[in-house]
Amino acid sequence: MFALAGLGVVAVVGAATLGSAPASPLNQSGRPVLGVASAPIVLREYGDFQCPSCGAFFRGIEPQIKARYIDTGRVRLEWHDFPWIGPESRDAANAARCAGAQGKFWPYHDLLYQNQGGENSGAFTKDRLKAFGRQVGLEAAAFDRCVDDDAFGSAVQADFSDVRSQGFNGTPTFLIGDRRIVGAQSFAVFQAAIEAALGGR
Repeated sequence: MFALAGLGVVAVVGAATLGSAPASPLNQSGRPVLGVASAPIVLREYGDFQCPSCGAFFRGIEPQIKARYIDTGRVRLEWHDFPWIGPESRDAANAARCAGAQGKFWPYHDLLYQNQGGENSGAFTKDRLKAFGRQVGLEAAAFDRCVDDDAFGSAVQADFSDVRSQGFNGTPTFLIGDRRIVGAQSFAVFQAAIEAALGGR
């Protein structure tokens, strides 16, 4: 159960992993998106790469949303950083943005969730984050510099401040229109919210 201010987060554990997907690596605001730009529904995810419930969503629910809605062009997933667990969360968020600068946010995102460890226990040290970059084929010198310099640190902090200003206090949190979903809820919960937003489209 992972949350701030006492809000519980439900975890659902699954075994599937995400493969490739149609993706615009960044939207017009520079935010990572998965899916086609013309998708009528935006699913906003507010996550922390150290959060086990976020990892559970990635493994168990996101592949179902991807297959049914993202791959069919009806939903696009938009990533927002909510790195509340600690310094490794912030470093991982920065590194993912560094990967995004080379067009590989989503492969890096997937690799982070596949390599979660205990909170601030060394799973996401800067050396390990750099090694992950090599695994997804990033240009090493530029990526390492970006990680060491915390190049996107202010952008990550801006996301965190925006999330808190909206009153979010648990990860993962999702928005589908004005509907808020907290935690790795069942696919049925997401399906109902998405179908309501689609309105028969």
